[in-house]
Amino acid sequence: MRIFSSLPFAATAAAVATSLLASCGGSGSSFSFTPIPTGTSQPPAATPPVADASPPAVRFDPALCTQQAGTPHGQTAGITGTNLMVTSAHYEASKAGCKILATGGTAIDAAIAVQAVLGTAEPFASGLGGGTLITYYDAASKKVRTFDGLSAAPSNTAGASTVYQAVAQDVSNGCKAGLTVGASISAQQGNTNISARAVGIPGTVAVLDLVHRSYGKKAWNTLWDDAIGLAENGFPMTKYMYATLYADGAEFDDDGNPVAAGTGVSAWVNSAGTAKGAPRCKYPDIARRYCDASDASMQKPLPIGTVIKNAELAQTMKLVRDGGATAFYDPAQDTVKAIVQRTTTGSLPCKSTLPSAGTVNNPSVAGTIASIPSLMVAADFPAYKAVERKPLVGSRFGTTIYTQPAPSFGGFVTLYSLGILERKQAQTESTLDTPRFVYLAAEASRLANVDRRAVIGDPAYSNVNARASVLLSDAELDRRAAQIGSTAFTDAPLGNVGSFVASNPAGYDTMSARAKPLGRTMLAQAPRSGTGGHEEDWNTTSNVAIIDGYGNALSMTTTINTHWGAHIEAAGIMLNDVMSNFSAGTPISGSDVNGYAGTKRPRTSISPAIAFDSAGKLRLVWGSAGGGPIPDYIVKTFMGNVVYGMDIQAAVNAPNFTGQNGNAELEAGSALAPLAGDMRTRFGYTTSNLLVTGLLSGISGIAVTQNANGTATYSGAADNRRSGAAYGY
Repeated sequence: MRIFSSLPFAATAAAVATSLLASCGGSGSSFSFTPIPTGTSQPPAATPPVADASPPAVRFDPALCTQQAGTPHGQTAGITGTNLMVTSAHYEASKAGCKILATGGTAIDAAIAVQAVLGTAEPFASGLGGGTLITYYDAASKKVRTFDGLSAAPSNTAGASTVYQAVAQDVSNGCKAGLTVGASISAQQGNTNISARAVGIPGTVAVLDLVHRSYGKKAWNTLWDDAIGLAENGFPMTKYMYATLYADGAEFDDDGNPVAAGTGVSAWVNSAGTAKGAPRCKYPDIARRYCDASDASMQKPLPIGTVIKNAELAQTMKLVRDGGATAFYDPAQDTVKAIVQRTTTGSLPCKSTLPSAGTVNNPSVAGTIASIPSLMVAADFPAYKAVERKPLVGSRFGTTIYTQPAPSFGGFVTLYSLGILERKQAQTESTLDTPRFVYLAAEASRLANVDRRAVIGDPAYSNVNARASVLLSDAELDRRAAQIGSTAFTDAPLGNVGSFVASNPAGYDTMSARAKPLGRTMLAQAPRSGTGGHEEDWNTTSNVAIIDGYGNALSMTTTINTHWGAHIEAAGIMLNDVMSNFSAGTPISGSDVNGYAGTKRPRTSISPAIAFDSAGKLRLVWGSAGGGPIPDYIVKTFMGNVVYGMDIQAAVNAPNFTGQNGNAELEAGSALAPLAGDMRTRFGYTTSNLLVTGLLSGISGIAVTQNANGTATYSGAADNRRSGAAYGY
């Protein structure tokens, strides 16, 4: 399926006000999508463009590529340039992207090179085994297009055939003694999240191929060399990668983030109680490449700075370089063969992920890899298609924001939260760290959270877009904003979510036959859903922002879902565990819009965005990693840079907050953490609904300033919480 967009960029404030929900339809409010006739993609004559006779020509010279000062981890200000800019979560990826741009490549060309390097040097976050969303502005046509390459459920997924319940294949394989169809296949809730059963059909290569066919300038086979070189010659173990594998003496919150001693739980403790850390080095596919073989406890990664090679990945990238997406998805080629073999056959008994005691507080017994076999078949790969969707569009704070539609809930939450903040006049606060701003932002996020859980899912399976359109209408946002008074919600009330109507009920799991969720465990846990049960997104993923020398802009978020995905490698690729993004437990309202079905795409928080000023000029290109709170990180950065005038890097570095887990949360160890006590007193929060937790973002963004001579100045920023950098000139 391809859904081609004819939506031009609305260049005036009047046009902006008519085009919020391009993907959702609807009418009678400023948030409905009005189709634009073919041939009207240029700005209206009433808003003539600035004459372009005086701007200097863009310079294309790789020698000019400059790395942002202080990176990684120490950057305090964005790097500026007037020619081109790229920023990502890894400095080697940004460097590779800048080289492509500086030799005449487009933002799409650079994105392919950046993704290839990210999958090599940041294998725990994204790669060829994952999924990707792309928001793209084409300067020539003045159109914004959104592309969906999210990972999808295997075709054999249906009804009770979930990652948590046994199917006939498990029973016949003798997966576990006494097992029956529909019974739990895991001793601990979530263990199947780190197993072959959690792997979806990857979409990253397909969506890169789709956008390159339309907007690539350089040959596909010229975009992979830097990544292949890194895989063959080696890349260093970074501080951030090390932290995803092990944190000596650390404690973690429910999302796997480090927190102060005594406030969290230990992800792993050895029998002597002398060492703590994430047990990922106990998984053989991770251990053989990224962990210290001399460590008898099988818990420590290779030291920071150790050079790591991945010859298998280099070979896979050569296959993709030479044969394109067709080769990657071809069942006769080595990649599909390796993935299917690794996830469905061989010695794959159902085993517990964590130690047999079943709790992270008593892991004295060495864990074994969870190897519950996948439901995928080789034919699922050539059947996978990346799709183009109409973007979600909204007028906020004098700008027009283009973001991702369903099955992303991140775009919905971004526009929802900003709509409420605008109605509550949050711009009068002037900074991101006042108690009132944090209160308004957190409560707006909590309202958005409960509504998006009720309505957002794959739009092919129910009336997602129609319901979202109502929730983003002027009238509903006015009503929801009025509900935020001077006292925090005990529990956020549900909005006018409407009724669920299945559009493809065949095989759709209404949850009536699903087993109840079991208790959570660390690393293989069920993220919070507000009503119990399993819900989507952990703190991982990677974001890329690019502006090329032709004025095109790209925001791309790419993911294998959780840190290290399914903890399984095939053909050198870490595989996703996207099946854990489907919902289990009690639906918030009616039937679960995010239930399991074959070829369905689970909802996701990732939501790369592009904003334009009132004259139709680029203003901000940005997005984030970080699990469920991603849209709040996007909102924070927008408010800081666009509304409060902060330098883009300062806005990125600013403390995080979220309401996407049902409660208000402030980033532990940040300047917001000390506000918790005052906010509980001032706004009626309790220790139960205002928490101080680890909130690990991965924001990358490019702020744009329009100059009087018709040029633009770009300021690139990468989150100092990770190993990223902006490159440009």
